[in-house]
Amino acid sequence: MALSFGEDYIGKIRRLFGLNLYEAKMWLALLSQGKSTSGKLSDIANIPKSRSYDILVSLENGGFVIRNLGKPISYRAVPPSDLIERLEEKAKEDLDRKLDKLSKLKESAVMKDLQNLYDRGIKFVEENKVATSYQGAESAYFRIKKSIKEAKNEIIIISSANGLETKIKALGRALKQAKANNVTIHLYAPVKDVSEALAAEIKQIGKLNKTNLDIGRFIIVDGEEMFIFTENEGETHPSNEIVLHIRGKYLPEKLKKLASIHTL
Repeated sequence: MALSFGEDYIGKIRRLFGLNLYEAKMWLALLSQGKSTSGKLSDIANIPKSRSYDILVSLENGGFVIRNLGKPISYRAVPPSDLIERLEEKAKEDLDRKLDKLSKLKESAVMKDLQNLYDRGIKFVEENKVATSYQGAESAYFRIKKSIKEAKNEIIIISSANGLETKIKALGRALKQAKANNVTIHLYAPVKDVSEALAAEIKQIGKLNKTNLDIGRFIIVDGEEMFIFTENEGETHPSNEIVLHIRGKYLPEKLKKLASIHTL
């Protein structure tokens, strides 16, 4: 009996559990049998018998299977519900270790050396005249959140209709923190209606101003720095997004006025 799962489903299992192709097929084969031997599982999963032992050892180390000693040696699948608990516990332990490592790194001599190196490298640069670019939405949003958290007075988000929900999801936590610090937040987007869930999220952050024109995607912080999304989001993968970070008062002031003019 061969595996009846399609490639799409096997690919989904690989992504969800971080398995390679052979591991995913072997695990699914064992789940379908409950308990079996290496040779039988390799037949079901259509995997070379020479590879099956190493694959099962890898799955055993990952907590997916349990080896039953005897002749012949057999393997039993860990119940998926138990597996999730194990993986969740391991993920928490890994995260705790990483956070502890980063916490120690903050105060380390290496970090001080790196910061000194950076400071020397930019000592002739006047930061308020620098325009910086970021490629990739993740990198850009990380920098934007930093500015939002440091905001003192006002944040303006000018968005396309399709990008409004994306920005709320990416920046929501930082925006809520800014609002708690008494920062005024205005959102502008060419939308007629939004879903109840999105409207509830926006209500926790600030005010949505509906516009009659799509003027692009911008984020303005305290009227002194601006993030410009330069790509058409409908035609660009998030990893290829290019965002410009510009400091200065002239452009933010003009864009804020333009958004206000086109408010419904």
